[in-house]
Amino acid sequence: MIVVTGATGQIGSELVLQLAEKGEKVHAVIRDPKKAMHLNHPNVMFVMGDFADPKSLDAAFRGAQKLFLLTNADPKQVELQHNAIEAAKRAGIQHVVKLSALGASQDAPVSLGRWHYQTEEELKKSGLKWTILQPHFFMQNLGMMAGSVKAQGAIYAPAKDGKIAIVDTRDIAAVAAGVLTQPRHEGQTYVITGGEAISFNDIAKQIGEAIGKPVKYVDVPPEDARKSMLGMGMPEWFANDLVGLYGIFAAGHGAATTDVVQKVAKATPRTFAQFAKENAEMFQ
Repeated sequence: MIVVTGATGQIGSELVLQLAEKGEKVHAVIRDPKKAMHLNHPNVMFVMGDFADPKSLDAAFRGAQKLFLLTNADPKQVELQHNAIEAAKRAGIQHVVKLSALGASQDAPVSLGRWHYQTEEELKKSGLKWTILQPHFFMQNLGMMAGSVKAQGAIYAPAKDGKIAIVDTRDIAAVAAGVLTQPRHEGQTYVITGGEAISFNDIAKQIGEAIGKPVKYVDVPPEDARKSMLGMGMPEWFANDLVGLYGIFAAGHGAATTDVVQKVAKATPRTFAQFAKENAEMFQ
């Protein structure tokens, strides 16, 4: 049996359904049953769990052999994921697959990268079998730009002409499903990217083609982007991280691609043009 945390999120919900369709028994850890109704499947059982409540994790993890570890981005995520790793050890879980982030390291320029690194290191020293997934920037993140596309026919970012190997969360979930159901992935770190590197100019053009009207990309100064994010109610630490991430892209450090989706998920990575066409209604 496989436990999936973050089960109602973009990656977790897709992973739950992919595993269930493969015939795996899945315990989907949730906090709000109303958010999990789309996950109804004979192979899926909902279990209540809260990373801040270790006893609830003990109950949620009981009887499982494998764990997919994913929490919301949060300044407390190192502590929360520590609770999950300790609960996994108490439950006798054999293999933990952690969803990390591209560029996670001790000296990462964004806080999320440093937090993920801390948990990666803890997991490696835990005595549990482990696999770490480090995905690139999600295509689904661009949903935050839908408002400006609708109102102004434009997307805004401080990324200059930097290209990024953007990836669909469904492909990330497919890699996770492969790792959780196939042998010989223990002790591996997989960087998950899309199959092509594109710029925000390309992204704007492909959104425009999908919705049938021109969309332009406007490069903005980092501080202006940061102020706009804060004005939308984004937490300050997250706005700082996102601006820092765009700076990495602007410097040309986001263009490298990998073949992890092909090799582990046995699939061709979705292109952004496909994503834009499938989600055109989001931008109209």
